[in-house]
Amino acid sequence: MSIEQISVDILNRQFTIGTPESERGTLLEAVELLNQKIHAIQSSGRNMETEKIVIMAALNLTHDLLKRADENGRQQQLSEREFERRIKTLEDFCDQALSESKAA
Repeated sequence: MSIEQISVDILNRQFTIGTPESERGTLLEAVELLNQKIHAIQSSGRNMETEKIVIMAALNLTHDLLKRADENGRQQQLSEREFERRIKTLEDFCDQALSESKAA
């Protein structure tokens, strides 16, 4: 796996970051999302130090990520319950069919 050096702009500063070629697109999306969060915080009208802006943006992104992971976990849990319910329904149907065939 080769590492590619790419240049990105965050808070009007250039950074060179090494990334596997296969993850280049994802990294660029992450930089874009980070810049959007930073811009949103800067646009709020509050005068903050650069360090605080970056920390707030990172906190917002992490919070969004955790919320999404929690939602996905709940969806998976619901899917598992639904799967189990369907299996139980099928088992009941098979049991009923077997008992009807024995009675006949």
